Amino acid sequence: MTTINAEPLRSQSTLITVLCVLCGSALIVVAALAQAPEPQTESVWSCPVHAVVNEHEPGKCPICRRDLVLVTATVTWTCANHPEINRAARGKCADGTLMEPRYTQSTHANHNPRHGGLFFMAPDLWHHLEGAYIDDALRLYLYDDYTKPLSPDLRNAVAGRIVTKETFDAATRTTREITAFPLKAAADGEYLEAHVGRLTFPAEMTAKIRFTRGGEEYRFDFTFAEPSIDKAAAGDAVSLFEVPDDVREVRRLLTERVSAIGGLVARGAFSEVWVPAFHAKDLAIALDVRAPQLPSAERPVAHAAVARVVRAAWALDAAGDTGNRSEVETAYNALADAARDVEQVFAR
Repeated sequence: MTTINAEPLRSQSTLITVLCVLCGSALIVVAALAQAPEPQTESVWSCPVHAVVNEHEPGKCPICRRDLVLVTATVTWTCANHPEINRAARGKCADGTLMEPRYTQSTHANHNPRHGGLFFMAPDLWHHLEGAYIDDALRLYLYDDYTKPLSPDLRNAVAGRIVTKETFDAATRTTREITAFPLKAAADGEYLEAHVGRLTFPAEMTAKIRFTRGGEEYRFDFTFAEPSIDKAAAGDAVSLFEVPDDVREVRRLLTERVSAIGGLVARGAFSEVWVPAFHAKDLAIALDVRAPQLPSAERPVAHAAVARVVRAAWALDAAGDTGNRSEVETAYNALADAARDVEQVFAR
């Protein structure tokens, strides 16, 4: 009679059980991953500056009146009363209503020039730049992968030059620059520029750029058939004001602009009130775009308050031109009251 040692069998049985449990868990995870919905993308019409604007038809931005451009956005689902909800698949909200779509621009979603120039993506697949030939100078606007302007600290790290004439030695495969102009920060810090002078068209020039100190130098070749026209700047310089995406930051800036207007009115600088007044208008309209995220009962209150801000901003602009203190103060008080109501309804 053969005696079988039971310990190895028990050990093997335990091992098999553990492996089965692990395999079962893995299969559950794989099945869950397989069932998880893939993020959806959709083409929408959005503002080049105000990404919160997303429409299904071409038109004008309600904030700055720029032409909307076609971009790619990721679609998730949320509830108007609970904007913190952000799901990949549509479902129902706690009140039984269907979730509403939320559009978030994807990286590299918008490669449309903003200043009438030529737009390129850098080989590092993150930086983007736009070159515009305006007033005998090459202006270089710098953006990130979401086509948002680089922050000042990142922009200050960028260095380069514009080359308008160079020769290439085929034997040594080297390039010799004959005429080059350094890129320097513009007075307002919004872009880099090089005064290259008046060139004949088609005007060819090359930007040689390092995006980080000590980083690799990249080459971008521009050919301009005619001078660039920055339609936004030509139409209304105040529209270049960038409205942030964060609601709390928009509210903070709205309060800041109203306070700045109050200071200008107090010291009689009536001709200067129009810029912060129109900024306040843009900020209020940007909040109005987000009104669908408010409880349904509060949306009419928000719309009415925003409309009052818009009317008061235009009245303040007109009054500032007349120099009539009484009219200016009346328009400012109306703007301040309306802005306060806007800030309060979106703070809830």
